[in-house]
Amino acid sequence: MNSKIWDIPEERSGIVPALMLSYHNLPSHLKRCFAYCSIFPKDYEFEEKQLVLLWMAEGLIQSQQEEKEMEELGMEYFRNLLSRSFFQQSSMDKSRFLMHDLISDLAQSVAGDTCFRMEDRVCSGNQENISGKARHSSYLGGLYDGNKKFEDWRM
Repeated sequence: MNSKIWDIPEERSGIVPALMLSYHNLPSHLKRCFAYCSIFPKDYEFEEKQLVLLWMAEGLIQSQQEEKEMEELGMEYFRNLLSRSFFQQSSMDKSRFLMHDLISDLAQSVAGDTCFRMEDRVCSGNQENISGKARHSSYLGGLYDGNKKFEDWRM
């Protein structure tokens, strides 16, 4: 399914405000973690620990409580987003998760220029140039890619 939030037929457009409302009701720390997930391609499957470690590496998990480890707090963030249906369990592998296409579109929408994703020849965000506002990026290369693709990226 290659849907985009802005391509939804009018009869289903009630979904978009509901998704935005769910996002706006998140605490700010969960909003940042969710927006970060826009770097993943659609239908990309990830493990909980993998995502938590990425959040930790990017500085998205800030422990205010001395007794909580960052990884434990990150797992709490993950489970909170999972319980709110921002993530869903993979049907093929129960230890992996993914975002529904509409949720993925929402993540891209709320991330704006702070996240940039390039998949083979398709860019999300600012077509060929990474915005100066970009904080996070990902690249999913094609089979025969070389370094030439990165020559035009200017920060």
